[in-house]
Amino acid sequence: MRRAGLLIEKNNRLLATLAGLSAAVIWGLWFPITRAGISDSIITPADMVLLRGAVGAIVFAPLVCRFGMKAGNVGWAGTIAILLSMSGPFAYAIGMGAKYAPAAHAAIFTPGMYPALVFLLAILVLRDPVTKRRWIGFTAILLGAALAAWSVFEIAGPGNLSGYIWFHACAWFWAIYTLIVRVSNLAPAHALGITHVGTALVYVPIWIVIGDTGLFDLNFKQLIFQVGYHGVLNGVVAMFFYNFAVQRLGAAEGAVFAALVPSIAAFSAWALLGEQIGLKEGAALLVVSIGVVLISGARR
Repeated sequence: MRRAGLLIEKNNRLLATLAGLSAAVIWGLWFPITRAGISDSIITPADMVLLRGAVGAIVFAPLVCRFGMKAGNVGWAGTIAILLSMSGPFAYAIGMGAKYAPAAHAAIFTPGMYPALVFLLAILVLRDPVTKRRWIGFTAILLGAALAAWSVFEIAGPGNLSGYIWFHACAWFWAIYTLIVRVSNLAPAHALGITHVGTALVYVPIWIVIGDTGLFDLNFKQLIFQVGYHGVLNGVVAMFFYNFAVQRLGAAEGAVFAALVPSIAAFSAWALLGEQIGLKEGAALLVVSIGVVLISGARR
């Protein structure tokens, strides 16, 4: 019986590890795929809002109908904060950033910086206790971002620099969203439901009015790919895989998968788009990844 229990536990950990790795790969590939779509004018930044929100809204609509749009303990103020951060603004900002800056750098300035901002907000707003290990991680992330910024200022023009501002805004949106979900005690699925359904209710009508889209020019296969990747894989499946990994392994070990995203994005951007990874970018990716692991409390 004990051997059978150990075998089941081992299989559960293996499944959780594969799920976490799958989430990291989907998120990592999202940056070069978005960059390619925006650069080739296949989709627009406004299209990102529709692509990310529509599928999730359909999936999570029954849950939201049951539990409502109010964000738990923080009420409607929390709902508004979600709609102004990880909802439509996040998707649009990713699209705008991808229009002007390389995909590899997007991963440093968005998922790379996001844990440091969560750490900082948790100290300032929630008075979270801190450890030396987490301060070292915070410093490492800032150092990695500084290395990336160094390479950026050497080669980027004014237009390119605006891309990094959009990416950094995304990191703040993600951090604020995380803080709201934490203090509201929302279940992860309910938080995702509010995010996606809110996007469909608030921002999709704006998308219709603005009319800035490239979706109507796509053939059927291109449209299915864009909806499938941005809406299904990135918006729903990756989050399910990541939540599954965290539930089985714990938040500390699950955080390791988030640390893989910048490197996966950088190497996939090199393979798919030909974006070169210089010495400074490589060092930045390494330092940021180490910082994410340390600041998240991962031990293995």
